[in-house]
Amino acid sequence: MTSQQSSRRNPQWENPQFILPLLICLIHLLALIYIARQHPFGNYATETDFYHFYAPDAERLAAGQFPQNTYQGPGYPATLALVAKLAGTSGDLFTAGKWMSVVCAVLCGLLVFALFARLFGYWVGVGAQLLAVGSGEFPQFSINAATDVFFLLLCLAALVVFTDERIAPRWRVALGGALAGAVYLTRYNGLFLPTACLIGITLLDFFKRGWRGRLALSAIYVALFLVVSSPWLIANYKRHGSPLYNTNYLNLATEFYPELVANKTNQDATRSLEERFHSFGDVIGYDPGRLMARYPASLYESLRDSFKETLVNQWVAWMAWLGVLAALVRRRSKNVALVLIAGALYLLLMALNHWETRYYFFVMVLYAGFAIFAATAWLEAARSLGWLKNRAFALIPVAMVAAMLAFSLAESRKDVARFLESQPTEIIAARDGCKNTCTHAIKNAVT
Repeated sequence: MTSQQSSRRNPQWENPQFILPLLICLIHLLALIYIARQHPFGNYATETDFYHFYAPDAERLAAGQFPQNTYQGPGYPATLALVAKLAGTSGDLFTAGKWMSVVCAVLCGLLVFALFARLFGYWVGVGAQLLAVGSGEFPQFSINAATDVFFLLLCLAALVVFTDERIAPRWRVALGGALAGAVYLTRYNGLFLPTACLIGITLLDFFKRGWRGRLALSAIYVALFLVVSSPWLIANYKRHGSPLYNTNYLNLATEFYPELVANKTNQDATRSLEERFHSFGDVIGYDPGRLMARYPASLYESLRDSFKETLVNQWVAWMAWLGVLAALVRRRSKNVALVLIAGALYLLLMALNHWETRYYFFVMVLYAGFAIFAATAWLEAARSLGWLKNRAFALIPVAMVAAMLAFSLAESRKDVARFLESQPTEIIAARDGCKNTCTHAIKNAVT
């Protein structure tokens, strides 16, 4: 086997080396099961979207009706309806949604390992998996009935498939395009992913083809993307007059014209703008100069907020940016370039919207992987110069990773505790009161 073939196979993360990541997945699953059992019904804030949008749309789709949520595609509610039917919980969609998030979170951890082991080696993959699943608000949303973890799972699956050199190029492109279609149907901002992959195929020459070959592979990618997404695009066109119709322009308006909604970004704010704006063109045309001037500030604020402990520990964020620099200097590859392009496109796109930690879980994953790489890259660089050869120096990166994990877990543990404490437990008392009242009334009626 040639050295090139050996590097392509990268046996560090192939079987049986998956034993440790799978063990981490098992421990992660058991921990989430324990926490999820303490979360019997939806909470305030983000899970109101579940009761307002996702569960009703799941019921509509199951009944053959058109979904009403115009901010997102039908991917999540359709999957929710299918899972609930298969699990026999169609009468309790919240439970189905909650356990969907639990399973998706565990699978996200495994895919984080696969992606970063492929980029930087086995132990970086293991560290990235541990750090990602324990960072910021991710554990909290791992038991939320929401789209966030499901969306992240699809994004990671698309990247892992697209960068897997064991799969033939046409199959990688076809599967990647199909998964990108599923990403788009879950959240419309998922368009960052096919954009990044098409850049990889054409400009990065990901598959080492001439321009005719690159265009052919791009056509396959787009074709499979459309195969998955076109049923919705056609239905959306028939319903609203445009295959790309959505009302995220209202979120754009709340971000760039905050004085119109008293600086609010919630559903009350978007509802108040429905009479003023009816399309992205309306929002852009309202004050294009201010929108363009405001965008760099919004991008800066997004980058600044990505250092918040609700996403990752601040040390992790700083280490991640050092890891990006180290990768650009010492580990330049098409896979690394593709991941960085995807991250950059995601940040550029999300700067058009207001900040919410859960919107940036994809960035959190990248921070986790590049932070772990940074903790090991300096020793690798030193040893390449003949320094720090003693094995004892390997304990320093281990200590750095352990510190990042400890800080992250301490913060996420507090976040989960606050989340569980804020649950509307009065619902249980109201339910029991109604049950007792009804029981008493029935007895009186019978007697």
